Amino acid sequence: MKNMLQIRIAIVCTLLSIGISVTSSFAQDNYLHCGTTEAMKKLFELNPGLEAQYDRDEKVYAEQDKQAAARGYGENRDVMLTLYTIPVVFHILHQNGSENISDAQVYDAVRILNDDYRKLNADIANVVSSFTSVAADCEIEFRLAQKDPNGNCTNGIEHIYSALTNAADDNSKISQWPRNKYLNIWVVKTIGDPGVAGYAYLPSNQTPAAIDGIIILSSYIGSIGTGHASTSRALTHEIGHYLNLKHTWGGTNSPGVSCTGSDNVSDTPTTKGHTTCSLTDATCTPPTIENVQNYMEYSYCTNMFTAGQKTRMRSALTSATSQRSSLWTASNLTATGISTASVLCQADFETNSNYANVLCEGDSLKFTDLAWNGNPTSWSWTFPGGTPATSTDSTPTITYNTAGLYNASLTVTNGSGSVSVTKTGYVRVNHSTAMYNGSFYSEGFETGGAIPNADWQVNNFAPGLNTWVQTGAAASTGTKSVMITNSAAQNGYIDELISPSIDMTQITGTNIGMSFKVAYAQRTATDNDQLKVYVSTNCGKNWTIRKALTGVTLAAGVSPTTANFVPTANQWSTQSFTLSQAQFTASNDLFVKFEFTSNGGNNVYIDDINLNGTAASAGIDELTNSLNFNVFPNPADENTIINFNLLGKEKVSIKIVDVIGRQVADVFKGELAFGEHKYSVADHAKLSGGVYFVNLTVGGQQFARKLIVK
Repeated sequence: MKNMLQIRIAIVCTLLSIGISVTSSFAQDNYLHCGTTEAMKKLFELNPGLEAQYDRDEKVYAEQDKQAAARGYGENRDVMLTLYTIPVVFHILHQNGSENISDAQVYDAVRILNDDYRKLNADIANVVSSFTSVAADCEIEFRLAQKDPNGNCTNGIEHIYSALTNAADDNSKISQWPRNKYLNIWVVKTIGDPGVAGYAYLPSNQTPAAIDGIIILSSYIGSIGTGHASTSRALTHEIGHYLNLKHTWGGTNSPGVSCTGSDNVSDTPTTKGHTTCSLTDATCTPPTIENVQNYMEYSYCTNMFTAGQKTRMRSALTSATSQRSSLWTASNLTATGISTASVLCQADFETNSNYANVLCEGDSLKFTDLAWNGNPTSWSWTFPGGTPATSTDSTPTITYNTAGLYNASLTVTNGSGSVSVTKTGYVRVNHSTAMYNGSFYSEGFETGGAIPNADWQVNNFAPGLNTWVQTGAAASTGTKSVMITNSAAQNGYIDELISPSIDMTQITGTNIGMSFKVAYAQRTATDNDQLKVYVSTNCGKNWTIRKALTGVTLAAGVSPTTANFVPTANQWSTQSFTLSQAQFTASNDLFVKFEFTSNGGNNVYIDDINLNGTAASAGIDELTNSLNFNVFPNPADENTIINFNLLGKEKVSIKIVDVIGRQVADVFKGELAFGEHKYSVADHAKLSGGVYFVNLTVGGQQFARKLIVK
């Protein structure tokens, strides 16, 4: 395009479904914008010279494009240019959920990137005739790093257990490898703006190195596993931004609005931008067809870059701006192991488990070899507690019949040698029949020895940091309790304490109550350490939240103290809830989990856990109390908001019905993460004056609020 555009934003990109023709209203109805204004404001506040720098850089890039266009982009047609190879590292932030995508899914994503940037994608054949002559092989490739920043063996994929995978933003960009050597890609569960699938920063000398790279949802990586073919080109799009491409309609995140924007690329015709696949659209400058299939579009059927975009990206890679020109140098390819022969350097493996390798007795796991940087020719597995106990298959399936915590080991061999790995406590098999039954269950941690023990499991997802231990420093009754020594070093980490299995059918009473004593103090008044209590009826594979205490609520009147907290006798609070639903009271194999998430605050203690046939004083439904479900303002105006809070990941639906029950709007249906959620009524329905009801369903339970429209 020929118009000058001043680019002032950190590009934050939304849902991109590429490679399919969209005939439904999905793209239109679910198209969500980025926080352009907010990102600009924050970026300018932190970097007063940033706006002027972007303007100066953009003039240079526009002039380069102008000169290349005058040559007819001839260099892109017949002459093989330098092939730029970029070392890549994926940082997968997870909490052992589906966001902890497999290495195979990452490999698939890299395959798709290389197909797209080398014009090897199968759907390149679908490019409309108006653009076949400018569809470009960008001569850019991506390779997973084979050496880490310290020169050690790597497969270019890090799996990092961290709560920062939730509501992710620039603060989630942990464990960054130097940007002058690697393209960093952070894969997360959710992004702070719930409508955003990923974002990248344009190259700029004022973009902080610590946040440079791509952050993207796990479900938008590759076409297998949690990925899908329809979303697999999102990473192609984001890396386009990383290499200095703008959206084809210009520097906004609002396609379909006007024809006045520009991406400063001469062979992408002026366009308003598209959220559906309308291949013959010529709205802006009839009869010129717009490049709806461009990877920098939102059309859901994109499959090409243009020669002009190729020139712009390659210019970014030869510029020192944001150190892009350092990535593909011969010395860096050697330093990152890209240009050296692959040598089998580390054994690794994964399973097909959806539950972090937590099984019931009698369940099976399929193991898959993930050896780094070489192709094994033989495999030797050992599975203590499994059947069979050994295997020489590349992908053995093992059955575990007896409860326990088991190691798994693998040795792989090829012509370059052998490497081995043992994963300690890799498989947890829980009892499929209850360990405890009777008219009640109680635990005071006075007997049974140090935890973990035969009864109580401990999951410490940050080895080396503090976790749940038995202590004699304080107790509600007796002389012992369990506790975590919490500090700033723990910030963001999660520790779990899991009970033995309990036969609930033996506990009499209509409403079975659970109570426990907790003692906690904030270190500062802003600490928001969190304690959640879950229950499971399937050996710990899935959990249902029943209680959540955070910050001041968890402290229960205890004043903050900068000292390491040790409670006195009067600083324990009693917490309780009921388990009245049939799924809990009828379970003959119930587990209870205490999950502590550190905000870097102070110590927490638990004691005197009791399950009995007396309904808990907290009431039957903790979920109702915690939802904070509101519709405001009410009576409604154009800004009326549906607002609620979730204690954990839940299946949710939101509908608006009239007084006789007829549905007038389907606001949302799907799965939502922990935290606060807001929906504007005006975005989903134009309601005439009258009385309506907003029906919210969370985890199978229904709630309603009256909505009065003026």
